[in-house]
Amino acid sequence: MSLIDGNATVLVGVTADRRWEEQARMFRDRGAEVLHGPTLRTVDLSADLSLRDATAELVRRPPDYLVVTTGMGMRKWLEAAAGWGLDRSLLSALAPARVVARGAKANSAARGAGLEVWWRAPHETMQEIVDHLGAELSDAGSAGSGDVGGARVALQLFDPEAHPSTEALRALVGELVELPVYQWVLPDDTAPAEALVEAAVAGRLQAVTFTAQPAVHHLFRIAEAGGRGDELRAAFNGPVVASCVGPVCASAARDEGIGEPLWPDPPRLPAMVKQLMGRLDKNPVEM
Repeated sequence: MSLIDGNATVLVGVTADRRWEEQARMFRDRGAEVLHGPTLRTVDLSADLSLRDATAELVRRPPDYLVVTTGMGMRKWLEAAAGWGLDRSLLSALAPARVVARGAKANSAARGAGLEVWWRAPHETMQEIVDHLGAELSDAGSAGSGDVGGARVALQLFDPEAHPSTEALRALVGELVELPVYQWVLPDDTAPAEALVEAAVAGRLQAVTFTAQPAVHHLFRIAEAGGRGDELRAAFNGPVVASCVGPVCASAARDEGIGEPLWPDPPRLPAMVKQLMGRLDKNPVEM
């Protein structure tokens, strides 16, 4: 039975704040209905003085490595630098650095700025970057080409709230320059997310989508605040599909106790929508 033949339908919960309308349109084009319950809000930190100071310091003392974690973060950083009149000098300072991209969007943003990407994480995880830089720096020290702990690394943060990879990188290198460009926080109004939790627990949702790690964690914090955390976890380990945009989101889902999160390869929004609808089309819910 097809999801679009009028006899069965699907209701998908969407937790994103950015690009959620695009995602919703993709689902509706495939015959699904959407319940929007954003679990995060993107806070722009590009006007923060600490970012300006870090940028100016990188111009004075260029890094050996630049880690670009998100395309949006890279673009916002360069836009902010342009506003300070530092964009050209910043790009000149970054040009000799070995640029590491976490994923396709980070790679595209770095290359779009005219930077050569030295290495890209195959599965778009920060742990891969930590492991790769650890091996690279260790090999450099063993070969006598430099002090293993002397490298200066600039890190465009995608999670300023003390992500474990930040501390792991700090322990590896001589100096870690943190670049907080944006931050994800809980939404000002959590009522739509609370309604999404209620719908999932009550069995009215067939799936919930996540496009960022914090979206997963925030949904459970909101559920736990209302005393529904265990029920939500049970729903995801039962009839409700946790659909993640990639392995990074999926790891957050597993951390929250979701046994089998779904994610596509390649990890992209259209692929996530197609994969999820293919899964649900095989098991439509009579309404």
